[in-house]
Amino acid sequence: MTVPHCSVISHTTPSGGSLTWLEAGDPDAPALVLLHGIGSDALLWQKQIAAFAPHRHVLAWNAPGYAESSPLSDDVFPGDAGIWADQLAQGLDAFGVDRCVMVGHSLGAITAARFAATSPERVSTLVISSPARGYGQERGADLLPALQARIDDIRQFGSAGMAARRAPRTLTPQASQEMLAEAEAAMARVSVEGYCDAVHLLACGRLVEDLARWTGPLHLIGAEEDIIVPLKIVQQLATAFPQARLHVIKDAGHASYLQAPEQFQAALADALSA
Repeated sequence: MTVPHCSVISHTTPSGGSLTWLEAGDPDAPALVLLHGIGSDALLWQKQIAAFAPHRHVLAWNAPGYAESSPLSDDVFPGDAGIWADQLAQGLDAFGVDRCVMVGHSLGAITAARFAATSPERVSTLVISSPARGYGQERGADLLPALQARIDDIRQFGSAGMAARRAPRTLTPQASQEMLAEAEAAMARVSVEGYCDAVHLLACGRLVEDLARWTGPLHLIGAEEDIIVPLKIVQQLATAFPQARLHVIKDAGHASYLQAPEQFQAALADALSA
């Protein structure tokens, strides 16, 4: 995985695994941390990394089980958002990042919100993009049919087969073939183990409860043509949290940061200036 002027950094976790990141910019500059969704990885943030690296210390993680990051250990429950937030904290510790602007897209929003809720002193501004809210299932409960179907898909068709079926839904039909190829390639890089763990996080996540514990600056990004997390869902969150600033990305689907990067970066710039 290569991005111009960007380094791939790996660090060892306390459990003996590794977590990998894309890093760019001046380590002494204010930190901007980017968390990808369930069908992606750090590489798909490359436009945002390039845009903000001249002025920020940009870190995009590969969540546990994604790209070169080790999956969660067998002795932890993958549906616990606190486990993912702990992994995130360990990574930021390794980089010496005490405080950052935290950006979570889709499933990454669940980890971002839990981290902000439990470590508010480490987050200056929280940015949530097309957020997965989680289904609030209890540990040990059978997965909801739509979630079990995700696991069945990747086990039956493999990562590449799943990507061919699901990646086009993250963009509008007007997206270029190049963008579609990027989205499919990212989803095709997902490991079976990492994806299955992430499905459990989606099942048990409780985004709204964690956001209710966060009292700092909150920016919400929604896309007009998102069929995965419809804009009305993001608007409802903005109504529920009066301190939130809502940004609407026009003419883009779920992966708005890929399909409409200029608009997405304008929203981020607004959050960074707060």
